[in-house]
Amino acid sequence: MNNSEYYISQIKAEIKYFPKTISYFFSKKKRAIYIGCIGQGNLGDEAVYLAIQKLLQEKVYIYPISYTKPSSGRYLRNWLFKKPDLIILGGGTIIKKKKTESYLRLFYEYHNRFPDAKLAVYGAGVADPALAAEIGFPTDVSNWSIILNKCCFIGVRGKLSQSILQNDWNITSEINILQDPALYFKRKKLISKRNEKRIGINFCNIIGRIYGLDQTAVELFALELVNKLIEEGWNIFLYPTTQSDMPYMQKILGPKLLSKLEVYNDFENIDKSLSFLESLDVFIGQRLHSIIFSAVSYTPFHAIEYESKTSDFLGSLGMMNVSTRTDKLDVNEVMLKVNFLYGDLENKQMELFELVRIAYEEQISISKKLLNKL
Repeated sequence: MNNSEYYISQIKAEIKYFPKTISYFFSKKKRAIYIGCIGQGNLGDEAVYLAIQKLLQEKVYIYPISYTKPSSGRYLRNWLFKKPDLIILGGGTIIKKKKTESYLRLFYEYHNRFPDAKLAVYGAGVADPALAAEIGFPTDVSNWSIILNKCCFIGVRGKLSQSILQNDWNITSEINILQDPALYFKRKKLISKRNEKRIGINFCNIIGRIYGLDQTAVELFALELVNKLIEEGWNIFLYPTTQSDMPYMQKILGPKLLSKLEVYNDFENIDKSLSFLESLDVFIGQRLHSIIFSAVSYTPFHAIEYESKTSDFLGSLGMMNVSTRTDKLDVNEVMLKVNFLYGDLENKQMELFELVRIAYEEQISISKKLLNKL
């Protein structure tokens, strides 16, 4: 990038951050910096951020730091920024990697800059240590432990994340199970299914960072699954949660199969996505938030689990035997589970409705713990 392009990009970033910085400056609430995965075109990450804003809005104004370009808005921050009361490490599976990388680097950077600000973890997940080591992303346990033990509040996605921090990392701070923040978007009413064999599917390219480390096996499974669904008379809809999902699914399925399918493309709108999922009878998804959106719209689902984040969420929600790992894929077994869900839609919807309600109420209750510390 030449100098003129660089300065133009900086000016655009300042303009984009201007309303955020002004609102932060004049806010009468407690001020918080948010470190999380946003601005990358992933509806799951954006839903998490929006949910955290809603859950804490009673007392907190949240200012997001761009993960991809942390310098965005820095000139206005140097001029107008007031010291934050709180630094939040947001949701997503972001407790991973080294002190010099990723979210941990930003967490330390802003803690060092504002040492009097309280620290909090809100809805984050801990990466699977074994898988992280296998794919070359080992977790910096020592430096994570140092800063986590300074937190006034730790709320993680699920029981697996809680267990890793408590039992393996010896974190002494209280560790709460907050569930995934996106549960905030649960539908208020349960809409009964149409029983029209409408099924949504989501597959994504995690670039081999999956159980079994074999992306080709997942692609072959997806191809066989879609053919099987067509044979059994299902109306199939492709559902993405990021910009890359749809072209990936279209590539692995090919034009012949695509002519027999429908697609949903408005992946950036959470409300429209949930309305779409409500219109389906059953859902099969790989991305975690495609499964979470299915749960909060009370659409029975089967998850394709590529790492432990899926079990972390499902186990804490109280759902068992509703996922298949990417290293244990079997089309016939998954089809049996899909047909079982379809044959018992009313009961499965009611079960989801109750489990999500309980988890949501727990989330609200635990969120108050953080608010009471401010």
